[in-house]
Amino acid sequence: MARGLFITLEGIDGCGKSTHARLLARWLRRKGFSVLCTDEPTDGLVGRTIKRILKGKLHVPVEVEVFLFSADRAWHLANVILPALERGWVVINERYVGSSLAYQTARGASERLVRKANALAANPDLAFFIDVSPEVAAKRVRRDRKPDEFERDTELQRRVRQGYLRQVRRGELRYVDGNRSKEEIQAEIREAVEKKLRSTCLSGRQKAGT
Repeated sequence: MARGLFITLEGIDGCGKSTHARLLARWLRRKGFSVLCTDEPTDGLVGRTIKRILKGKLHVPVEVEVFLFSADRAWHLANVILPALERGWVVINERYVGSSLAYQTARGASERLVRKANALAANPDLAFFIDVSPEVAAKRVRRDRKPDEFERDTELQRRVRQGYLRQVRRGELRYVDGNRSKEEIQAEIREAVEKKLRSTCLSGRQKAGT
């Protein structure tokens, strides 16, 4: 069986990652693909610790955050992502190494440290950055839920966005303008995914659960 396709969605909090992950998964399933939607931080042991940090219930140095995120990612890869890819599934992951590079460097960690901590992480086949301004994103977050410690810090979100844009300039992330309609954004993402699928050995004949 051909290896599956690994897709990541990146962006500041409130950019629309979850919406587009859901829409993309629905479209792929209609085409006959087996799809796994997942996200980081996970609900694993380390991921739960990270979520306490995000809620302001636990405070650690940013360098510790770097290794917590990389440890959670290693667990996620070994137990969730890679097994699904080996079965030929399409994996859609909200947040990955790009998030660590954007968020932890914005909080003071060195880029060298973040890259070293994530050196063994598998590369995604497609990595999208959905770009919106921190002000637009903050409005969306407040509309949907109570913001966490990171989401409330607009200046942090500005630095995070700049970190993502640096990755776009390096060719590590594919830029998607998130200020357009949901339909336009999704159409651009689907076009890139369809092109990637055509260049691989995957076909739409795989059925969910196989």
